[in-house]
Amino acid sequence: MPSLRRAFPSARGVTLTAATTSGQKALLVDVSGQEVGRYDLVIDATGARSTIAAGAVTAPGVRELAYGAFWATLDSDGLAHDPNALTQRYDRAKVMIGVLPAGRARAGDRDRVAFFWSVKVGDADAVKRAGLDGWKAGIRGYWPDCVPLLDQIDDWDQLTLARYAHRTMRPPASGRVVFIGDSAHSTSPQLGQGANMALIDAATLAHALSLTDNIDAALAAYGRARRNHMALFQMLSLAFTPFYQSDSAALAWLRDRLVATIARMPPAPALLASIVSGTLIDPFAAAGLKECNWRAVRAQPVAESALAVPA
Repeated sequence: MPSLRRAFPSARGVTLTAATTSGQKALLVDVSGQEVGRYDLVIDATGARSTIAAGAVTAPGVRELAYGAFWATLDSDGLAHDPNALTQRYDRAKVMIGVLPAGRARAGDRDRVAFFWSVKVGDADAVKRAGLDGWKAGIRGYWPDCVPLLDQIDDWDQLTLARYAHRTMRPPASGRVVFIGDSAHSTSPQLGQGANMALIDAATLAHALSLTDNIDAALAAYGRARRNHMALFQMLSLAFTPFYQSDSAALAWLRDRLVATIARMPPAPALLASIVSGTLIDPFAAAGLKECNWRAVRAQPVAESALAVPA
């Protein structure tokens, strides 16, 4: 199998639009329809809007979600917030404003946060036409502490409109093309499991490939190992989304009254913790992996730590 070190440079600067399988090879195709390379295996990790996944034989139906969000990563100077937790403000399920600590890119840099504001994708252009000042005024009315963030935004181009879609690739491979992360499974980010699941996908795939020289067998093993965990969290994400992003006043009331009360009664706290940590069912055992003992590696450099190790 060509190593990633050899395969990747040949595709730099090329816009890839498809990957097909011919015999025992995966063929990469560029935007002009020209073949740009043949490989024993192509791993697609290009995200929820992957054109490679959309064109795969196993491409699933896509459910576009009505709500998305404007996002920006900003300096946290002057912001009163919890540096260790996601903080959100709601008006029913129609308005959601969030501040998520994002750390620093390099030592000595300023602390950063991801700032987001929920919006119906179909209303995004109207919000822009109404003007940046009006949008900021609305946020200040809900959450005055956000002013240090709003003061950094001078143009709509500083904000990215995230569009959410629900889709699950079953199986997460098509011929000699295999999908990980949002290319294999995308949904709204309400459970915060996108990065977690992508890392588990990568560890599972790497382990499956390490056990056999038969690529097809390894891809089948990867699909089996990820099936249940992937399906459960896709279902939970789809079920929870309307409580946080929808036009329903009733669901927001249930979230704020009934669910908030139940969440404080055992065993609900432990159950919710397992959901938001991605461990409601064990994602490692089916893959032949076990989670690292984080306490044992706590003193090691980050580069030496690992998500999972062979069981």
